[in-house]
Amino acid sequence: MTNTQIFRFWVTCPQGVTGLLRQEIEGIAAVTTGDWHKGVTFEGPLIDAYRVCLWSRLANRVFLALDETSDVSFGALERMVTSIDWDEHVRPTGSLKVNFAGYLPEIRDTRFGAQKVKDWVVDQFRARHGSRPDVAQDPDLIIYAQVAKKKMFLGIELTGDSLHRRGYRQSTGPAPIKENLAAALLFAADWPAMAREKQSFLDLMCGSGTLVIEAAMIAADYAPGLGRERFGFENWLQHAHEDWQTVQHDARTRRQVGIEQMPPILGYDSDAGVIAQANETLEKLGLAEQVRCYYKDLDEWTLPTHWPLKAGLWLSNPPYGERLGDKPTLLKTYRRIGEIARGELEGWSMAILTSEDILAREIGLRPTQKRTFYNGAIETTLYRYQATPADKPRESTLSAGASEQALAFKNRVEKNLKQLKKWRTKESIEAYRVYDADLPDFAIAVDHYGDWLHVQEYAAPKSVPEHKAQQRLLTAVDLLSQIFTIPVAQIAVKRREKQKGTKQYEKNAPSGQFFEVSEYGVKLRVNLLDYLDTGLFLDHRNTRQWVQKNAQGKRVLNLFCYTGSFSAHALLGGAIKTVSVDLSKTYLKWARDNLEMNGGKEGPNHQFVHADCLTWLKDCKDAFDLIILDPPTFSNSARMTDTLDVQRDHESMIHDAMQLLTADGVLVFSNNAKKFVLADELKARFQVKDVTLRSVPNDFKRGLPHHCFEIRHRFA
Repeated sequence: MTNTQIFRFWVTCPQGVTGLLRQEIEGIAAVTTGDWHKGVTFEGPLIDAYRVCLWSRLANRVFLALDETSDVSFGALERMVTSIDWDEHVRPTGSLKVNFAGYLPEIRDTRFGAQKVKDWVVDQFRARHGSRPDVAQDPDLIIYAQVAKKKMFLGIELTGDSLHRRGYRQSTGPAPIKENLAAALLFAADWPAMAREKQSFLDLMCGSGTLVIEAAMIAADYAPGLGRERFGFENWLQHAHEDWQTVQHDARTRRQVGIEQMPPILGYDSDAGVIAQANETLEKLGLAEQVRCYYKDLDEWTLPTHWPLKAGLWLSNPPYGERLGDKPTLLKTYRRIGEIARGELEGWSMAILTSEDILAREIGLRPTQKRTFYNGAIETTLYRYQATPADKPRESTLSAGASEQALAFKNRVEKNLKQLKKWRTKESIEAYRVYDADLPDFAIAVDHYGDWLHVQEYAAPKSVPEHKAQQRLLTAVDLLSQIFTIPVAQIAVKRREKQKGTKQYEKNAPSGQFFEVSEYGVKLRVNLLDYLDTGLFLDHRNTRQWVQKNAQGKRVLNLFCYTGSFSAHALLGGAIKTVSVDLSKTYLKWARDNLEMNGGKEGPNHQFVHADCLTWLKDCKDAFDLIILDPPTFSNSARMTDTLDVQRDHESMIHDAMQLLTADGVLVFSNNAKKFVLADELKARFQVKDVTLRSVPNDFKRGLPHHCFEIRHRFA
């Protein structure tokens, strides 16, 4: 028997989808909708809520409202919960669960809030029946309570699991979008109307097929809830079974008719594994006759001739590179999207979801519409296009020759390479600097390591907008890929910022990708991806060579040793002893590896000390003939007792180091603080020679990257 009682319902959805959801619900249930603070509200009999639960492609959850109040307080919450006759909703022998959201002064934790609501409900049952419902994960009744800024809400959750869980997804590829976001993109791109006109659908980067499957279900008039095993209302005491059976029967009938009339829908991807998963899902849904996914790379895609396609919609969610270093690899992907739109898909509509306007520009078409959606926490934009063969691609802001600045950058890099070629060949240099902010529009440093490039972007001045700075970075990476004829994937991209106060550089996500470079016969490990620096400071190449030439028979101390490159050079130069000191266990292990690669072995003659260099210096009693002191400009490691500032602290650390230096020994002191000034007291007490010009190699001559001094005892 149909339940004609009128209820109030609340419906939630992903951020940015509320407007589309209102239109959808009004179409599903022929009701008038209103705004709710987390989505949409409407009124009607239960059968309308059942229709929304079964048919909504955009909603997350549907709630039946029990009560709401503007009195946002702990006491009001208790009164609201205890005023409900819970016998009308669940048996004393049944089960329940409470989902709670929000905070009150007395409720600082949502689990505690759920516990309090549950206690008030079961206390009512105990008082009436002497027994109470159990708490379960798959209960007969799900109670929903929320505390918002100006209101509190109490209701029954009708859906159970979020409606985006259709029940068809078995496994996915990387970074799949949720089903209801996929449906929202299709709605925003007018796919339902196109499907009714029997137009075709394409996704050329379909992954595990979410957009393809959702497009197919829309075209087939296939209710998304038909594949779900259970809804939250099915054991609720007021559940209208006949109404629910009516809604389901109607949906199955519509599906049977719709599948027979749906247009062709195709997906493509370069990952054969996810394509197999997508086709498996289509088979399970009974949609495989008119819908198929194929293994094909975007670069190889052409319009298929074996399907009767009618120009319709191409919608894709290509990768958008959330990490800075990922974005340059995607430039060609977005250009290829534009090429296909102009060359293969005349008369088709196209829509692309991305978080990066810079990448969207590479498509080379002017969007007809933009709409914001949130893919999880990521703000994205759906760009809609309509391409014809007559459309000329908009000049890419990132391609070679697109601007005078880009051309100037390209010319400067090629000029630098030409000037360094003879020197590199003579010295057998495998790792060197190509470019270092030579032009103000491209404030980056570019280092060449064998088959790789390492690009570091300096922080742009405040006068340069963030998107402009990033655009220039991607422009540079694109041009460097062309100049060096290497894949963009082999260009490591990082951003440097000036360190202030307690700010400290942090390690990136580990790749573990090390490789070897050679320098004056010394083998050294580098890693371009995992750290801000690579493990080898190229501007100290001359000083390392000097140490190698002057280490014969010497006892060598390497302070702030980093990855131990000075120690490795000293070893091959004939040092009889090396001591390498650093506060980082990671870098000390790296230093050991560098020494072992060159025939050395940790032991009495080659020691690695894990310590704060400043503290260790004061305690050490050994003597050394050659000391390398290359401290960071600034450090505030948690393992240090104090911060280190090279300008402030260099006088005391040099005094301490000189206490360990033999009478005829030499201390090589260097740092990269741009405005560094050596203390006059040091010049008066010791014999100091500024060797900065000699220490700077040819590839760093444009700007002095460091200061370097040889310091000796005056009586030597």
